[in-house]
Amino acid sequence: MSAATETPRKRRRWPVVLIVVVVVLAALVVIAEFVLRGVVDRIIAQQVEQSLPSGATGEVEAHANGIVIPQLIGGKLDDVEISSQKLTIDGIPLAADVTAHDVPIDGKGDVRDVDGHVTLAAGSVKELSKYSPLFDRLSLVDGGVELSGKTAVLGYDITYAAKGDVVAQDDGTGITITPKTVRITNSALGLKVDSIPGVTNVPVQVCTAQFLPSQLRVRSLDITASDASVRVTADSLPLNEAGLQTVGKCS
Repeated sequence: MSAATETPRKRRRWPVVLIVVVVVLAALVVIAEFVLRGVVDRIIAQQVEQSLPSGATGEVEAHANGIVIPQLIGGKLDDVEISSQKLTIDGIPLAADVTAHDVPIDGKGDVRDVDGHVTLAAGSVKELSKYSPLFDRLSLVDGGVELSGKTAVLGYDITYAAKGDVVAQDDGTGITITPKTVRITNSALGLKVDSIPGVTNVPVQVCTAQFLPSQLRVRSLDITASDASVRVTADSLPLNEAGLQTVGKCS
């Protein structure tokens, strides 16, 4: 076989070889992306778990959105979703789902535009009554809560239940519960009242800052009889022990 015949054959092989090389490189990039994504997600989840505020425990999951490799090269992750379905704060079980932007790879600096929801089941909300001396029990109803407590009216000691509206405070450090419809629960007294002085329409301030990292703010609430979803935000938040373990203060 002449050299003239071999040369065209070799030339025809080059495109095939090039395609094979490109396919192999692409496969390696996909594998690297898959491996790095798993590593990055796991590191972020572990970092958050280790930095939870005192009295908080839970299993955390994290997921970095988008293609990870160029974000790693740039030193920041564009969007990271952090969630926990098994989080406990001061003995109260809840779930959390948060999205953070511009997450630094080295863990130094702040994440930006944090936006998330904390969800408490009806059974968890009952435990919140221990943080307020103004009522004995708290339960969820559609659109608000029901408070129960004790007081005195016209010389009678009564127990009552009052449905209340719930709103986030303007500064984001707590919620305000305002009792509205009231009913007497120790019916043997035979009392029928439309309102109870010192209870009806008297706002009850409940501080939530003591449970959250200091830069997080409560923005709104969505309440049904089964659960309460609380939206929290922060313009910036350090994703480390200093940022997450420093909780807010109640005025």
